[in-house]
Amino acid sequence: MPGNGAAASYGDLLVTSLVVLGGVCIAAFVVVRLVGRFLATGRVRGATHLLNVVARVPLEPRRSLYVVEAAGKTLLVGTSEMGLSVLTELDGNEVRARVVVRPTFADLVKTAWANRRGKQRATAEPDAASSAPPLTAGTGVAKPSISGADASDADSEPS
Repeated sequence: MPGNGAAASYGDLLVTSLVVLGGVCIAAFVVVRLVGRFLATGRVRGATHLLNVVARVPLEPRRSLYVVEAAGKTLLVGTSEMGLSVLTELDGNEVRARVVVRPTFADLVKTAWANRRGKQRATAEPDAASSAPPLTAGTGVAKPSISGADASDADSEPS
């Protein structure tokens, strides 16, 4: 039966390929972790940063504006094909007040994961939630369900 031998060889090939792929991924991870520490210029863990890029605004493909904090000064720096030029010094307190902290990719993934898990729990427990009245927060007392216009009045009651 040539079909059985061919199927076994394809399975062996698949297993071998996955093992080699796993080995390459582990090797790449180790190389990035070890070599990355030596090549990370200006990124020393635990050290205070003397230079910090606060914001970047691209103007054209090769021209940008940077707001940079360096040695206690906040500078507006322009970049172009000709090099860097300091345009002006800015008020550091005003710049810090206007900085908008953007969530990192990890924060976005955690939020999406939490939202997804919350939706799964809500769809998994509709019978239990509909049969028992909801509890008032922190009291353990069942709160009667209110529908329609009375619901907005109940939410505005002081506690």
